Amino acid sequence: MLKRAVTTVPTGGGKSKPKLPKPKPFGGASNSKELENFLWDMKQYFKVAKIGANEQVNITTMYLSSDVKLWWRIQINDDLNTRRPKIETCDCLKQELKEQFLPNNTSWVAREDLKKLKQDKSVRDYVKDFNSLILDIEKMSEEDKLFNLMSGLQPWAHAEL
Repeated sequence: MLKRAVTTVPTGGGKSKPKLPKPKPFGGASNSKELENFLWDMKQYFKVAKIGANEQVNITTMYLSSDVKLWWRIQINDDLNTRRPKIETCDCLKQELKEQFLPNNTSWVAREDLKKLKQDKSVRDYVKDFNSLILDIEKMSEEDKLFNLMSGLQPWAHAEL
């Protein structure tokens, strides 16, 4: 018995897995960043935890909350009642979530907000707000980004740059 106890004691030489933080639930905020970050976190979680593709949909749906969880429950019932193909891959689930919860005019809204953005605080705060808006605009040239950045600055900051 002593021999068995000694051989099962960890020696510290083996590799231990890091404790993974659980992804934050997604509740359906109509914010492209929230959904994109949720999807990214789930992808990274699966990669590090080495979770196979056959389990990813079920695990992802465990991290849905509020309106999204209700949407998913209705989706499952509708799939059964209408004999629509069941969502079985993470790519299909990702597409469905984007169609349902991503505003389809995110880029347009961000461009409108960018036009209105003016530096009324520090340059640092202005640049932070600017960068946040730019993340929602998929196709904008570097020249247009610079033009928009400069046009919202106060005259003294514009002259400095």
